[in-house]
Amino acid sequence: MSWIRSRRRAQEPAAKRLPDLEFLSLVRAGLEALAPGVTQGAELKGNSLISPQGWAVAVAPPHHGGGVHYDLVALPDVALQPDVPCFVDCVESVSANPQDAADTWVQTAGACLLELLDRRAHFADRAGPDDERGVPGWHLIISGAVAVGHDAGENRRLQDALLSTNVLHRIAEWFTADLESPFFNGVKVFYGGHPGAMQAEVRVNGERHEAASAAMAALGLPEPAAFTAVRFYALLLPVPSGGGEPVHPTGPLELDSASAPACAHCHGESGGLDPEHPCFDLALPHLIAELPEEERRRRVKHDTGAIMTAEGVGNFLKVRLPIRLDDGRTVTYLAWAYLRASVIDDFVQRVHSNQLADHRFEGLLCNAIGPWGEGLLRAPIVLGGQRINEDGSVRSSTVLESSDPLLGRVLSETWPAAAILGNHFPRPSSN
Repeated sequence: MSWIRSRRRAQEPAAKRLPDLEFLSLVRAGLEALAPGVTQGAELKGNSLISPQGWAVAVAPPHHGGGVHYDLVALPDVALQPDVPCFVDCVESVSANPQDAADTWVQTAGACLLELLDRRAHFADRAGPDDERGVPGWHLIISGAVAVGHDAGENRRLQDALLSTNVLHRIAEWFTADLESPFFNGVKVFYGGHPGAMQAEVRVNGERHEAASAAMAALGLPEPAAFTAVRFYALLLPVPSGGGEPVHPTGPLELDSASAPACAHCHGESGGLDPEHPCFDLALPHLIAELPEEERRRRVKHDTGAIMTAEGVGNFLKVRLPIRLDDGRTVTYLAWAYLRASVIDDFVQRVHSNQLADHRFEGLLCNAIGPWGEGLLRAPIVLGGQRINEDGSVRSSTVLESSDPLLGRVLSETWPAAAILGNHFPRPSSN
């Protein structure tokens, strides 16, 4: 499960609740940004965003909360009549900005919807019933963690705490008996508030679950020094009676690979679909990608989207590899670097203590890149240039240099755009 860009909370906002369709237009824009093409042909009708591909998102009448509070219902397949399977979530922007509320839903429950439809772990993480990060007896789809608050450092600290606490796995016994849907069950995990007045809440299928919320409160999550709120969303799918993979309520969308979020897991990265700033996001280190899927699930013990550790394989960090093109642009590969355990531990400590600036460290490149392919695998690299942004996100480290002759040339020379990009990221015609 990954961090997701955290935001500072505005101090004195003016609350304004948008009409349902105006709010859903923000949701549609967010889903489209996360998965380009997924909302093509989708229409806003009544209180719903309806896709010709069979899914829909609706705004339900609010049954609790106020101000900019929205209750949303996601329906992955409206063709399953008469009882259409759905999952519910509620969002309320603590900044009183409806855009923030829409973004929060898209990055949590919306990401789970996209993953349920797409099935390739592009939009949310997956864990099996025997996974250390999973829930016994259930298949899990789980979003990244979104944080908002007055202090960027506290946002990061609570995000990290919520992720590392492995909440759903540890409190599973308190709520799994109440998961009744044969399709999927939606679970929201929230932790936030002011120092001395923090609230832990677990909502199961839209309703506060008192036992699970109390069990979460007993996990000893830290209190922030300033107002902070962090949340994530999960879908739990039943394990079939004969075992194996879960049954999805609808066929896969079969989105084009380019529709995967090019930089969705990268802290503070710009989107990868801008033709003036082309970017390729490589989903897994080569050593992990070549493992059979079941072994990969068993070995990967920690995955934030930016840092990954795999038992018996190694420790990996997502990094930026910039390559200059002959048309004046620079293409960025978001690749993985293998790091010694001591090096990655030092990196994490520097993130927490805000000491990343000017830090240089070494690793090995762990992806095949562009036309050079596997010739760049295991090339030694020197990394630096990372920073913590104003909004609390972390800009990935950049490959600065390499003693490997081929990678040294890749970094220092200019390369033909056509050979590197092919048909990707064409520039608009000037005519």
